[in-house]
Amino acid sequence: MNAYLHISEFRDKDGIGNDIKGLREVLNSSGIKTEIVCQTDLSDGSIKTLQTEELRNENVLSSNSMHILEYGGSGYPIDSFLSFPGRKFVRYQNITPPKFFKPFVSQDIFRSFELDYKKSILELHKLKRSTERFLPSSKYSASNLEDLNIVNSSVLPIVRKYGWKGEKRNRKNGYTLGYVGRLVPSKKIEDILFLSYFLKRIEPKYRILLIGNVPSIFEDYFTNLKHMARELGIGGNIQFRMGVQDSELPRFWEEMDAYISMSEHEGFGIPLVEALSYDIPVFAYACTAVPETLKDAGYLFRKKDLNSLEKLAEWIHFILESQSSPRPVDGPHASSKRREVCMDYDSMPYGRVLKQIFTFKEAATS
Repeated sequence: MNAYLHISEFRDKDGIGNDIKGLREVLNSSGIKTEIVCQTDLSDGSIKTLQTEELRNENVLSSNSMHILEYGGSGYPIDSFLSFPGRKFVRYQNITPPKFFKPFVSQDIFRSFELDYKKSILELHKLKRSTERFLPSSKYSASNLEDLNIVNSSVLPIVRKYGWKGEKRNRKNGYTLGYVGRLVPSKKIEDILFLSYFLKRIEPKYRILLIGNVPSIFEDYFTNLKHMARELGIGGNIQFRMGVQDSELPRFWEEMDAYISMSEHEGFGIPLVEALSYDIPVFAYACTAVPETLKDAGYLFRKKDLNSLEKLAEWIHFILESQSSPRPVDGPHASSKRREVCMDYDSMPYGRVLKQIFTFKEAATS
């Protein structure tokens, strides 16, 4: 039996790329030869991939082949995916609603976002008719599928090992809060800037590390963020780090005293768990899959108006300041909880779960 992981563009360093690599490793270790099939390979080339058309010429395809489509929106040729002989599964990674992008792109581009979103809904309905199982990465994403009357799903978190580093940070000159990920409107980076404004009023030496990348289509959004930082008088407190390599990330994690997420749309949230693995307190807006991903190991808040952000800044400062006291608020119990959550993810029997999913139909008909 062979398995094929399908995706439009394979990037090995983003969330979906991490999931594809994790799935490939688990399936291969379970004795299922697995290959990645894509239209465009944007990875570092360490993993050999097949082009979609190359797969069509493979002689190993049969009714026993398994095809898993990583789906986070339209892009991959659905008809081509469905035409391959074998069993079909969809790894659902959620679709960001276009409403988040409207203020930061032209009307024409926004209309294209809307059309892509509608196309994605139609594609999901089409996939439903020929797919044995949908594999959403969170209960939140599974509920999105249920809204579309897609109920043949099994939740499988992002397939990744995090490890427990438990790094201890030595604060030298003020506190550092961090964010890791794409700088796009749905992540609400502007709310992090407002928070930074209130933190600076408490302690001028607060620093915010924003680590990630900006898709070219959102350059105007990035420009607005930099302008906003200057207008708020926090330009010296904000440090943008673009294009950071994976090998460089540990250094930045170790600089952070806390992690902050203002995102309003998460299908899972890998950086949230990464922060936990470094024993960093995580402060996150409680929406979509965020509470589910953190499993009570983070500090959640539900309001982001200016008054609430001012109170949040006071809360964060109080917790960080208490770390040097004999009985810190974020003490051994909080650290133990973060470690427990990381161990839960690392010990998840992905191979066994996938085998159960893939053999269900065969067992049911035998």
